[in-house]
Amino acid sequence: MIKMTDEAQRRVKILEMVKEKQIKQTEAADRLGVSYRQVKRLFRTYKLNGDEALNHGLIGKQGNNRIDADIKESIMKIVRDDLQGYKPTFTAEKLYEGHGIDMQAGTLRKWMINENLWEKTKKMSKHRNRRQRKEHFGEMIQMDGSPHDWLGIGQELCLMHMVDDSTNTSFGLFDTGETTDIALRCLNAWILKYGVPQSIYTDHGSVYYVDRETSLDEQLKGLKARTRFGQVCEDLGIEIIYANSPQAKGRVERANGVQQDRLISELRYKGIKTMEEANNYLQSTYWDKHNFKYSIKPVSDADYHIAMLKDQDLRNIICYREERKISLDFVVRLNNRHFQILREQKTEIMPRHEVSIKTWLDGSVHIFKKDIELNYREIISQKSQSIA
Repeated sequence: MIKMTDEAQRRVKILEMVKEKQIKQTEAADRLGVSYRQVKRLFRTYKLNGDEALNHGLIGKQGNNRIDADIKESIMKIVRDDLQGYKPTFTAEKLYEGHGIDMQAGTLRKWMINENLWEKTKKMSKHRNRRQRKEHFGEMIQMDGSPHDWLGIGQELCLMHMVDDSTNTSFGLFDTGETTDIALRCLNAWILKYGVPQSIYTDHGSVYYVDRETSLDEQLKGLKARTRFGQVCEDLGIEIIYANSPQAKGRVERANGVQQDRLISELRYKGIKTMEEANNYLQSTYWDKHNFKYSIKPVSDADYHIAMLKDQDLRNIICYREERKISLDFVVRLNNRHFQILREQKTEIMPRHEVSIKTWLDGSVHIFKKDIELNYREIISQKSQSIA
């Protein structure tokens, strides 16, 4: 019994036809997809040594690149003891980072499947027409919140995720939900690192989109209905583009899936169990490492981010802002907090003057008349007062 590959069996059939003079060697060359000279060599070998001579020389033998059984066992012991439960690609990376073992993820996947450490998954492909990437870094940022049990402790957190459309450069932070606060914090961090992007592509969530008519007061002031995040983007000159479906912002949706694989594994590998620790790790290490490995070069080298001007204070733009009037006793009120405007000021103040109360992302309160910050003290109680 001769064990032959499918390719060898096909060659035997065609060369047997040449031997019986049913076809010529030129036709055999066309059928086999080889040159005429190669067919002559194959036919000569076939006549001298028979069918088995057409088999590959390594049939029934170990491959030249076969890994020694002892080495394989030592690698799998590391996987079983330290890396069990992680996906093959991530496991291969950690073998290299932690042990200096350079393994192909495909080979490792086969080993893990054979030892029931990984289950083979089958992906169903869907036909979609993918929108072409933007050509410039900062031309459009896709933004989305991804709720999940990121820390593996049974508590759902939301990763506010930003992905540059042209380069896949990413950034994000965790919060207890898809809140205005975390959206503003992520935007603030992005601008401090890269500059002001041209546009942000997001969904119709309540953080970004107002589903109501403009109020009478807003109409009198010439304002449009905006969320706080939307107003900040307008002040910075950032256009908000609203997607009509999850597939429309597919790049950030796919990136969310990637992070639910890689980021969860990284947090587990680092032993991180709190949201504060996770956010510190994201900002100090994870995103720089991730972007170095996975960001791509844009079509154009031109950067569409805009740098902040020297006289612009980002803290006064990315903040919570409320308009109030000074009362007859020179007090302004915000959410049951009372602020006494002091006599000493850099500008004239009178009752019924309008002021802006800005709450910065660090929680501190600042009161402005136009662009001039006012001195105040908060009225807390008769026993204790804080002076700003």
